[in-house]
Amino acid sequence: MKRTVLVISTTCLLALGAKAQHTTQKTTNNKNSTTMTTVNKSTAPVQTFFSAFGKGDFEGVINSFSDDCKITAVRDGKREDQQIYGAYNGKDGAKAFLTNLGNAFDTKAFSVEHLVGEGNIAFANGKFTHVVKVTGKTFTSDWSLMCEIKDGKISTYHFYEDSAKYVEASK
Repeated sequence: MKRTVLVISTTCLLALGAKAQHTTQKTTNNKNSTTMTTVNKSTAPVQTFFSAFGKGDFEGVINSFSDDCKITAVRDGKREDQQIYGAYNGKDGAKAFLTNLGNAFDTKAFSVEHLVGEGNIAFANGKFTHVVKVTGKTFTSDWSLMCEIKDGKISTYHFYEDSAKYVEASK
């Protein structure tokens, strides 16, 4: 299992470095190197999402979601327009979610420690460090993510983090 830790700018949130379970593997041999590609129907769309996010590819991130996706940031339920935590629906919701993250945080580090999948469900976890823009305080947390995949796109995205640490850093 690889672990990737990346120090990044606000627009570049993460890099891949995870192990997928229940996979199909393809190995390519060249004269002096061997490359292994791992593919999984539930982890592949999440890897695509992470890759696009890591490159700052806004449209690539949005395109990794289904048209009728539901994004849950920490808790389900209604939220105010600029509020991060709560539910976002559809691609417009995905755009609002990404915009809110960019407006709230200057990301200093984001790591993906595990990415596993089975059937149409994928789970990932890691750590991050953000600076909360309005206070200048650091917010560090472990995180986890659960995604449901339909037709090769993320249809359900539920992100968990230490929300008490965010509240503390926001004061």
